[in-house]
Amino acid sequence: MIEINLLPEELRKRKKIDLKFDLEMVGRVKFLAGGIFTGALVLLILLLFVGSSVRKKQIIGLMMKEQAMSQEKTRAEEANKEILSLMARMSELDEITKRKFSWSRKLNELSDLVLPGIWLTRIYTDSENRFIIEGSVISKKEEAMATVGKFMKDIREGRLFFKDFSDIKLESVQRKGAGDRDVVDFRIVLYF
Repeated sequence: MIEINLLPEELRKRKKIDLKFDLEMVGRVKFLAGGIFTGALVLLILLLFVGSSVRKKQIIGLMMKEQAMSQEKTRAEEANKEILSLMARMSELDEITKRKFSWSRKLNELSDLVLPGIWLTRIYTDSENRFIIEGSVISKKEEAMATVGKFMKDIREGRLFFKDFSDIKLESVQRKGAGDRDVVDFRIVLYF
């Protein structure tokens, strides 16, 4: 049956709420809340692990790129050094080729000045703008140094050969004895 209470609200009797919980229901809620919490933790750990592994791969990739770049930088620096070296050699060659004489004529004149008993072992120019003649003399003991001196005198007096040089010097002499013969290695420097 329906009861109607016409009393104002403040005078009405209040019904007591039955707060009895069903223990079984409370257990289910706790179990469900624990499962949700555990699942959230597992999901959070998985997300952090995946993020960490992605970052690790990115770092490894960046390190490999950096290593490749450093190798390329090293190769570029080596190439630059080689270019500078080649440019220096090119300037030396330009300096040599700018001279107004024929090298073949100059070397032919030098061969005409070579005395008997003299071997020329090396002829070259260097970066200090010098023409260097290296050779050896075989003669009797007292005559070896005299032969080198006469050879230098002939070079100085050879007008066609010496006209492009300013000075001539005997840079080094090494004497070796071979019985009654003397072997003298010499280096003569002519300055352009």
